[in-house]
Amino acid sequence: MAEDVVFCGTVVHATPSTPLELLENAILGVKQGKVVFLDRRDRLQQRLKEHEIDSECVQQLSRRQFLMPGLVDCHIHAPQLPIQGVGTDMGLLDWLNTYTFPTEARFKSPEFARDAHYQSVRRALQSGTTAACYFSTIHRETTTLLCDAVDDLGQRALVGKVNMDMSAPDYYRETTEQSVADTSPLVTPVITPRFAVSCTQELMTSLGQLAKERNVPIQLHPGKSTYTHVYDDAGLLGPNTILAHCVHVTDEELAILKERDCGVVHCACSNTTLRSGVMDMRRMLDHGIKLGLGTDVAGGYSPTILSAMRQASSEHGQQNGHTSDYQRLTMDEAFRLATLGGSTVLGMNCGNFEPGREFDALVIDPEVKDTPLDLFTCDTADTVVHKFLYTGDDRNMTQIYVQGRKVMDKTHN
Repeated sequence: MAEDVVFCGTVVHATPSTPLELLENAILGVKQGKVVFLDRRDRLQQRLKEHEIDSECVQQLSRRQFLMPGLVDCHIHAPQLPIQGVGTDMGLLDWLNTYTFPTEARFKSPEFARDAHYQSVRRALQSGTTAACYFSTIHRETTTLLCDAVDDLGQRALVGKVNMDMSAPDYYRETTEQSVADTSPLVTPVITPRFAVSCTQELMTSLGQLAKERNVPIQLHPGKSTYTHVYDDAGLLGPNTILAHCVHVTDEELAILKERDCGVVHCACSNTTLRSGVMDMRRMLDHGIKLGLGTDVAGGYSPTILSAMRQASSEHGQQNGHTSDYQRLTMDEAFRLATLGGSTVLGMNCGNFEPGREFDALVIDPEVKDTPLDLFTCDTADTVVHKFLYTGDDRNMTQIYVQGRKVMDKTHN
């Protein structure tokens, strides 16, 4: 149940105009799961009275602690956590056939799927992911177990049963009719063709019609440049479409994605690990494309969006073929993509602390012992925040809120 709470201290979030806004001596009020004010500390009593919030609801952050929005993972494969870090020296297709398809086939078993899905959601949530867009497997029955895990653990999520009727092993493939029939509303359903080579045109067109009829999101894996036109012809591109990777798209395709108002997800870790290429994020942003980040577990080796932020900023500063005045992606911009950008891609009303937004948040304590984050007396609030973004981890995330409800409290562990 959502609780009324008011935080006093340092607050960090992103806005459309400012990639990382740091507010010291701030107050942030939450009522019925939504942010109701973000103001100066000297206006605390006035705001408490105005919103009828009891003074006992006030939580004072320490000098080094700060509040930030929850992280948004726009592309993650829940059933792939068992093979995280396994076989990533292979190319994508070899990796899929050797590890991914056999592992996902095991999710036909409800007993295996229940435990594995709960572990995957718990790991993502512990890593600060308050909102996620999940690929499941082709199994309708056990996809509902993923939805159960999301509900029980309190995460915000889109969940998609995978659709694939070709270019996969016989033991892990559906008929077109079965794939369409088994795709139905779940937690927040998302139509999920695995990628163009695994779906016949008939299946993709049927899924496009289904998404239109039910007004639900679609998540896709664009690969080769021709895929954009294939998806567009099937009616799969639109404002609710979430496209992962998009490494090799042309300017013509970017124009189509912009016209259709699609969202794009950069999966920096998996693109590097599986040697898929490097997305030019500046090009995406210059085209006005909605952009977020994804871990792409288990092609991506880490379940935390912090790794995706670090990889995206690092690789983007080393791209070849650009002039000296090329604008690399800063860590502040990566922070915005991991929070406000991701919520925009997923069509969720979270991602920052503007009044009216649903309150998904992390309380960060940089002074937790035995973490890689080192502090010194000369560190400013800005320095502390950036040290966390570059070197902190889930141990520094002491409290996690989703829709105003505290779903994890590590201070009591």
